[in-house]
Amino acid sequence: MKTYKNLWDDFISEKNIREAIHNASLGKKSKFLKRRLKQMNENPDKYIEKIRYIASHYKNGVHTPVQIYDGIQRKKRIIIVPNPYEQVVHHMVVNTLKPMMMHSMYRHTYGSIPNRGGHAGKKQLCKWLPSKYVLKMDVKKYFDSVSQDVLIEKLERKIKDERFMEVVKTIIHATETGIPLGFYTSQWFANFYLTDLDHMITSELGFGHYMRYMDDMVVLGNNKRKLHELKNIIEEYLKNELGLTLKENWQIFRFDYPHKDGTNHGRCIDFMGFRFFRGKVILRKSIMLKASRKARRIAKKDKVSWYDASQMVSYCGWFKSCDTYGCFEARIYPYVQIRNLRKKISHHSRKVA
Repeated sequence: MKTYKNLWDDFISEKNIREAIHNASLGKKSKFLKRRLKQMNENPDKYIEKIRYIASHYKNGVHTPVQIYDGIQRKKRIIIVPNPYEQVVHHMVVNTLKPMMMHSMYRHTYGSIPNRGGHAGKKQLCKWLPSKYVLKMDVKKYFDSVSQDVLIEKLERKIKDERFMEVVKTIIHATETGIPLGFYTSQWFANFYLTDLDHMITSELGFGHYMRYMDDMVVLGNNKRKLHELKNIIEEYLKNELGLTLKENWQIFRFDYPHKDGTNHGRCIDFMGFRFFRGKVILRKSIMLKASRKARRIAKKDKVSWYDASQMVSYCGWFKSCDTYGCFEARIYPYVQIRNLRKKISHHSRKVA
């Protein structure tokens, strides 16, 4: 097993602090966070030593939980929003950990990974279809259920820098249990926590058509009995090795297929915001409706903000990557000028660069 030593100097280096300030300043919705991080990004020299001191003596701030709605997962979630300095330190930690985590990351993990995501996952899943059967499952209250002790133990096997690990452990202990939704570090810890499970499923058990999007998992196969056996193995592994519980709504079903009478039988795969059928992929209805409402709201505004423009262009990416162009023409195209929105995003990017 490869281990990582002497990470502290990289962690508090000027290069890492500058990169963390820039990355933390991107895409903020909160006006306060946006303003403070923009100030840091415009004049990083003024803040480097202060941030280095905060990182070297890191303590978690006092946080007020905030409720948000996750449109992709269709769930209300309670998140913790760290203050601007915490956010910069979190990015510093991830920048330092990223080489280690990417080295061991399963290649078909698509949630919150650079240069991966739902669109890349969609392309890969289409290559694996058609398969006869589908095992679909996820973990119950995943972020809240991650064992802090097990996570730290997994990290300490690879990281042999005690001073750096003290900062990591402080961040992990920001909540009494689990890992806090809203911390940039948490999405990386969450992916790392299931890496051994990924390799067990693929390397040890030989299920090559396996994909994970954070804690949502899909396995494709042509033997229903073997998928049931795999589900039981995964359930035991999650319980005994990771302290997690498989959600009760796991499913094993026959994938969409043409019947001899000309109709389609079986079921589609609802995953990563898409609905996969044999021969076509469409957008999940809830995302399509959110995009349509966003387009109509933008059409009523005299001035469109950079944030609105970014959201709308992102929604357009969803439509472009699946077989729903007719829906785009009817629900989006009449209300927004995509070219103008892209110009606004480009102008904003040049300002903050």
